[in-house]
Amino acid sequence: MRIPDSQKKIRNRALRLRRALASEEKRLGGTINDGAGKRYMIGPLFVQCGDLDAALLHYAWFEKACPDEIGEPIHSLLWALALYRAGQQTRAREKLLETMIQNIYLLPSLLRLPVATENIWHSSNWAEPNYIHETPPGFVPSLSREESQWITGQLTSDLFRRMKAEYISTFAALNHEYDVKRRMAILDHWEKCWAERFTQAC
Repeated sequence: MRIPDSQKKIRNRALRLRRALASEEKRLGGTINDGAGKRYMIGPLFVQCGDLDAALLHYAWFEKACPDEIGEPIHSLLWALALYRAGQQTRAREKLLETMIQNIYLLPSLLRLPVATENIWHSSNWAEPNYIHETPPGFVPSLSREESQWITGQLTSDLFRRMKAEYISTFAALNHEYDVKRRMAILDHWEKCWAERFTQAC
């Protein structure tokens, strides 16, 4: 099957970035110093060109090499889609939930649903309402009808609704709280809820 030239260009870009990252990792003895954010572009580019095997290999590397990273929303979204397209439904759902919490505006915007800006503390520009509009178009995925229905179904599920409500409650409380101890208590409660997200309500 002939690969369209546009997809070849995307795949070649992903390969170049992967080689550069691997070279850096080797030079630094197994660590990376990726100020340009190559690690966040490789997986999405492989998904966008249809190379799921390469995408999942990269995401497996990322999970091992960057275990403490909060995560970049588009990177996580394409990860969820790669898992979904590979038939890994449970892991896809988990990664989609992470995507929603990284930026609560992204998925509704992608589905062209009404998006209300919440009066909450946004921990970084990755969490802000305009994030999707500042993302290069080549990284924003086109969803099939089935994928749109899947994401919509997850967003309206009890788990996603509960965690979104808890997230908004937490970060609304942080928006005007300046006492360090009280902020830590609010965040501790959120971290407990997140850790127990699949087992019980907060």
